[in-house]
Amino acid sequence: MIEQKHKLFLIKIAYWLGVIADAVWAVGLMFPQVFAILTSTPDFNPNLQFRLVMYIGGILMTGWTILLIWAVRKPIERRFIILLTAILTVGLFFVSLKGFLEGNTSNIWILIKIPTLFFFMVSSYFLARNIDNANKVQ
Repeated sequence: MIEQKHKLFLIKIAYWLGVIADAVWAVGLMFPQVFAILTSTPDFNPNLQFRLVMYIGGILMTGWTILLIWAVRKPIERRFIILLTAILTVGLFFVSLKGFLEGNTSNIWILIKIPTLFFFMVSSYFLARNIDNANKVQ
């Protein structure tokens, strides 16, 4: 059986994977040139309206990154944040899948990354819940 300190380490890894992924996409949404690299679209040149929508997404991703950093400070008590993040990745998966099915095959890495993040985040939530329940029994 995994010791509590090892469980806590695994839980924090899931949070930090979320922080890194969100921070990368926040930068990508705030800077179209970075977005072009992340999505393998070198000729990406959004108009002003599209850039404004991207900036809103970037601001939200930045906020979520900060929320995950806050949550990782007390990962057991704030475990709902990692579960909610996992649920949001499902939506991102379907957006990416739609793009893939419509011909954007260069983003296959996103379709692989998202289920991996989802697995780590959901596992992290259940490990945190397990630790919390064990602490309540003691």
